[in-house]
Formats: sequence, structure tokens, C-alpha cells
Amino acid sequence: MKKIKNKVMRFKYLSCIAVMVLTGFTACQDSDDVGENYTTFTGETISDFLENNAEYSDFTEALKTANAFSLLESYGAYTCFVPDNEAMEAYVREQGYGTFEHFLDSVEAVKEMVFYHLIDGESGGVGNYETAGFENGAIETKNMLGRYLYTSIAPDGAAWMINSTARIISGDHIKVNGVVHLVDKVLAGNTDLLADYIESEGHFKLYGEALHATGWRDSLMLLDDETYVQATTKPSNDPYSSTCYFPAAKKFRYTALLETDSVLALNGIHTLDDMREYAERYYPEGADLPDDDKRSSLSRFVGYHLLPVMLTSNQIVNTRDLVITQTWMDEDWRRENYRDGRFWLEQYLVPMADESIITVQAFQWGDQPAQKPVFNDERNCYDPKYTNMAEEEEDVVTLDMAHSNLDCQNGVIHALTGMLVYDKDKIGRIMRGKRFRMDFTTFFPELRNNDIISNKCYYIPEGYCKKLRYEESSNVFAKYVGDNMHSDYLHDFMEMWGMFDVSITVGPIPEGSYEVRIGYRVNTNHRGITQFYFDGVPCGIPIDMRLKGTDASIGWEQAYVYTQVNNPYIGSWGEGNPDDYYGYENDKSLHNRNFMKAPDSFGSKELLISGVTGGVKASARNDPYALRKVLGIFSWPEMATHEFRVVQMLDGSCHFDYIEFIPTNLLEDEDTH
Repeated sequence: MKKIKNKVMRFKYLSCIAVMVLTGFTACQDSDDVGENYTTFTGETISDFLENNAEYSDFTEALKTANAFSLLESYGAYTCFVPDNEAMEAYVREQGYGTFEHFLDSVEAVKEMVFYHLIDGESGGVGNYETAGFENGAIETKNMLGRYLYTSIAPDGAAWMINSTARIISGDHIKVNGVVHLVDKVLAGNTDLLADYIESEGHFKLYGEALHATGWRDSLMLLDDETYVQATTKPSNDPYSSTCYFPAAKKFRYTALLETDSVLALNGIHTLDDMREYAERYYPEGADLPDDDKRSSLSRFVGYHLLPVMLTSNQIVNTRDLVITQTWMDEDWRRENYRDGRFWLEQYLVPMADESIITVQAFQWGDQPAQKPVFNDERNCYDPKYTNMAEEEEDVVTLDMAHSNLDCQNGVIHALTGMLVYDKDKIGRIMRGKRFRMDFTTFFPELRNNDIISNKCYYIPEGYCKKLRYEESSNVFAKYVGDNMHSDYLHDFMEMWGMFDVSITVGPIPEGSYEVRIGYRVNTNHRGITQFYFDGVPCGIPIDMRLKGTDASIGWEQAYVYTQVNNPYIGSWGEGNPDDYYGYENDKSLHNRNFMKAPDSFGSKELLISGVTGGVKASARNDPYALRKVLGIFSWPEMATHEFRVVQMLDGSCHFDYIEFIPTNLLEDEDTH
């Protein structure tokens, strides 16, 4: 790994991107060899549109100079933001090229500009991005330079803005190979590294000083791991290797959640000394240590605002459409149960400061857009008394969208409306007051930073993720499996294959006594027999992950209410016990054997019953392939991370989806969510 001291690597990276574009992204697009066969189609292409409208001739010439015009002549699903000649001429002047011809002579700069305007939806399997699908935040698929484009409503409310600078003056020109949005300004991304951007942006000068004082600045200067080499040989024992990829690179990306200088001033923080004094209130044990000691008060305060993962505003609480796909739910049941606080939709962010955590909520109801995230709040944003807690309560810490989604080369800045602090007692109360469920990808920021969290499947090489440790061999490997139709929390999961011994660092988790479980999915074809450990303690006997819940050793029964409400649908797993209408007695029986049904708070595409209305319909709770394994009850005296270890006893795969912690005092009244 190497710190980037200049921008030479950026242009090397852009050249590589351009080469990949011109060769069709062979590593990630369809690999069909068409030979003499060509796809033909009729209608206007994006290239036709550009050539038929002279006011876009400058952008057209730039596309041709970058050897990108042919992309827009071919089959695909491109989203293309097109500036007119007036906007192009203004950009050329601003960049100091003098004339448009001189700009075209700078081929690398032309490539950078052109590819910033293009999104390839075909390679990602997502299609076009029309304005009807825009929301405040990032467009889900990055542009062809690997950068996010951000959409927001113009101040006058009459149009969409891109990156808060370019107005869409005419959108949704649908073509046979994509969509064109006409913009009034050339789009350009900030090329600073995050630490430099914090200093220069203008609203975070005090944090710029604090980064220097604490040494956190150095940690934000990483861009790419130049020692990483993409593997090419796939494991021989993976039956699904044809649809699985190796990560193309290992990039370092960051998020800074920062109070602006004005918010700091409102809290009496005007100088670095003021910030240090404020930090000592929350980290008194580090008061006498030098600022650049990671245990010092100032260092821990600053590090708490930094994340080792790049998250756009609409990724901070990343539901991956969890709520929208819950079409199985009965609306009355949702109204009564979802908003009572037991069913929060939240995420846990692990900052760069040691042994600390940030809790986040975001209200989202039905198919409504998610509202702004709420940080470290003990209140339930789903409480019916709120229409929008983030806007209605003055003391909520949320995003100041006017100064958020500030994107640069290796990260993003989000401004906060109030002070984000690690109040140990408050965080403890929040997390010890309920069961919390953490998707395993929470602990692997590398997956988000390298676009591995997606609808695809990727091998995760040994050493790629800091908190995932195992020894790789020809038949021992780790996988991330993206969007699928099964009963997986957030619709993805992790797998290990072979005779492996893998350890995952989870947490940190507040002090207390908890029952710990993991969620997994059975596969009767290729799962193995697996021994779990937590903090070095074996968790019962090995389990056979090939056994469905209906196996006698587990004892899963379908809930009788499910088959009755959805009558005449019975399904292949029995109609349940009429004397145990909701399945609560079966829950107790399973728990006595250290198993649990999956929650009913999320569903799966394969279990949704077409043509059936009303009732509870299918959830993960109704799926005997989706189970939870109780690891045991554990106690610890302080906020800390923990080791979850998995050892394979019989060759095969092991699936792990999420890990749960429920305070032992809540076990008696635990719900099914």
C-alpha cells in the first residue's frame, strides 16, 4: 500500500478505464462471442440523436476524440448527460485551454470529461436511469469513471440538478440504446483526496486543522492498493464459478460525517483548543495524551466522524429495497407492529476510531422515499406521533443536505445538523434496549468500496477484507453472493467453501449479557458440517447445514395461521398445528434445540404467492431453508469487538447472512420480527 502524493495515478487509472471501455469491459460484461453475428435494431440511437442536433456537436467531437462515440452507436443501456455547445465552450474557458481545438489535443482530459457523463447500465444489469427514478442522493450505478453522480431537486423545484451544479433542461430522451438528459453545464468531479478536500471545501476548516493535529489526515490519503493483483483461476470445486468474478481492484474509500464550522461555533467550538476541550468531555481518559496518539481525546473525537467506507447519503441506511419488497405484509399488521419501536429499520456504522459505533435510523414507509438518516437517537423515528422526525425535532442529528454528498476522488463529505459524539452511556442504552441484527457486510467496508455489493457474485481473496481471515487454497475460498430470490436479509449473503477455518471480527458491541445467533440458509446439495465458535468458545456440537428445518433433529413447523389465511394455499411443508395457531409453541421447541425460525420482518421473492390477496403471506419465517442458529449466551464488561469463528468439519459450503445480539433481559418477551 502506498500513499498518493500527486495525481499521476489518477491519469493512469483513467487510461485503464478508457481501455476497458473501448474493449467492452470484458471482465464484467456478457462474454458472448458474436463472431459474424451482429445485433441489429431500428430506431434512433444516442449517437444518431447527437449527430442530428448540431447544438451538441462539441460533445460529439469529444466523444469521438475519446473513442467513445462507437459505444453510443451500439446496443446497450446507456444514461448519457449531454451539455450543449455553449456549456462546452464555457468549460473549455474555465479549464484554461483557450480554444476547443486545444482541449481536444489533451486526449486524457477529454476522456475524463466524456466518461464522467456516461453510465453503462447494461454491464451492471440495471438499464437506463430516467428522471422518474431519481431521488436525493447518488444514482445507484457509478459512471464510466467509477464515480457517483448525485441528483437533487433544483432550488426553484422545477428541475433536477446533477452534482448540485448542472441543471437538467430537458430530460428523458429515450433512445433504443439508452436515455439522454440535456444539461446546462459540463459535469466534472472533484479530483482532490478527501483530506485535501476537507481543508479546501470551505465549510470544514477546523476539521482540516484537526486532521493535521491528530494524524488522521494520513489515513485519508490512500487511494488504491497497488500490490493487489486480480486472480484469474477460479476454484475447481465451485459449481457456480461461471457467474462469479474476482474483484478488479482494491480501492480505499472513506466517508467524513462532519459538523460545519458554523455548527461547531454554535456549540462553542471556534478553535482547535475548543475542539480538544469538547472532546475531553466524552473521552476523559485521553485528556493527557498527545493529539496524534489514537487514544487521545481529540483523536478519538475526530476518528469517530470518519468511516473506512464510502457511503452516499442514500446508502447510509442501506436497506437494499428491504421495505419495498415486503409486499407479503398485511397493512394492518404493519401499522400496529412496525411503528412500535421493536421493528426499527437501522444500520450500524463502524468508525475509524477504535471500539465505537454509530447507530442510524431512516424512516421509510411502504414505497415512499427514505427520509434523512438520524444518528445516535434513542427515539423511534417510526413512532406514529412523527410524520418526519428528522424535520420535526430540533435536536435530531441528521444530514445538512445543502453541504452533503460532497464527492472527491477517494471519498465523500456529509455535513451534520448537530454534534455527532460517542456518548458511551447513550449508545449503550440504545443498543441494550432491543435486539439488533447486523448484516455481515457491515464489517467488510472493502465490499462497498469496490462495488462488490451488487447483484453479482464475487470471490473474496484471502487478505482482501481486514476483518475476514482464512487461508486460501485451490478449493478453499470465500464468496459474496449478490441480489437473489431467497430469504436472505438485505438479499445477499457470504459463503465459505472447502475445508476451511475462517474468523470474522464482529462489532463492537456494548457491554452486557446477550444471546448471540447467526442467520443461515440450508442447501441440501453442497453445504457441509460446521462448528461455530464465539470468542474462542465452541458453540455446541457441529451442525449439518444440509438439513432443512423440517428435519426431525430441528423440528421446524409451518405456522398454521399462514396456511389458513392464505387458504387454499398450503405449500409443500405442511399446514402446521391448529393447536399452535401462530407457531409460538414451535418457536419454544426450536429454541430449546438452539435453533430459531428466520424473522418475519423480511421476505423473499420466491415465497411471494401470486394471485393471493390479504393475510400475512410469505416471509422468511415461513421458509424451512432459512434458519437461525443460537450460538449461546455471552457477557462482556465493556464495548468491544468479538471473534466469530467457523471451522468446516465435512467438506462443503457454509452460508452466513447476519448476526444478532439480543440482551438476555428481553428474551422472554421477544417477538417474531
